[in-house]
Amino acid sequence: MKYFHRFVFYTLLAASVVWACFALKANPFSLLYNFEFIESLKLLYILGLTAVFWPMFYIEVLDYYASASGRNGKLYFKYAKSIRKDIVVSTLAALILGSIYWFNPIEYDFSGIDLGFIGIPFLMHAIYTYFQIMSLSIGGKPVNRLPVVIMLVAVATFTGLSYSVLFKNSSGNFEAYQAIWFQLTILFGSFFIFTSANLQFQLVSFGRFELSQFKKYFFSEVIRSRQNIYAGMEEPLGKLNKRMAAEKSKYSASLRKKRSRK
Repeated sequence: MKYFHRFVFYTLLAASVVWACFALKANPFSLLYNFEFIESLKLLYILGLTAVFWPMFYIEVLDYYASASGRNGKLYFKYAKSIRKDIVVSTLAALILGSIYWFNPIEYDFSGIDLGFIGIPFLMHAIYTYFQIMSLSIGGKPVNRLPVVIMLVAVATFTGLSYSVLFKNSSGNFEAYQAIWFQLTILFGSFFIFTSANLQFQLVSFGRFELSQFKKYFFSEVIRSRQNIYAGMEEPLGKLNKRMAAEKSKYSASLRKKRSRK
């Protein structure tokens, strides 16, 4: 099965990168040949922040299935259960919308924003979730808001760019092949951001950080790397969990003392 996952991952990544170059009307080989390094770096930056969403969407769907089926542990099962309704409603809405265009005799020219706009509720949900995270506390201490604010700004920026792209698409500024890539990228990116935000909320709420067993398998067996960065996070997370457990224990003890004095 890992060979199938590997094939799908690299196929999606390659398809997204190549399609992106056509959609953005950029030829990386021409840019390098003409020594346009600034433009080349700009294209590389854009590809790095967009094309990766295609294979990551595939991983997130599989990881959600593993979490919902209990293979990622109780914490991930709780996370999957918390977003089940949102995913089911969004999937049904997409299928209903697709059926309308499928049975409609008028040819669809992809100048609408329907496919990409399915991702906007995911982004709104993620933004709201990050605001929720900032109100949480661990061991009586509020969470460090700086990384949450950084992620919130990043999501808000992606949302603003998505709105701009969808607005241009609805105005007929893109050709069909461009519109499809932009809308799929927005949808896939929005789903990845949505799942990431909700997982972070569950981990902070529980006061314990755990790695996904499926992603640990995927990034060690399917997509191999010498550094194995994902699995390497286990040790620092273990230390962080011990520190948070000590803080929670200390906080609980102080609460018991206050209650006993009363």
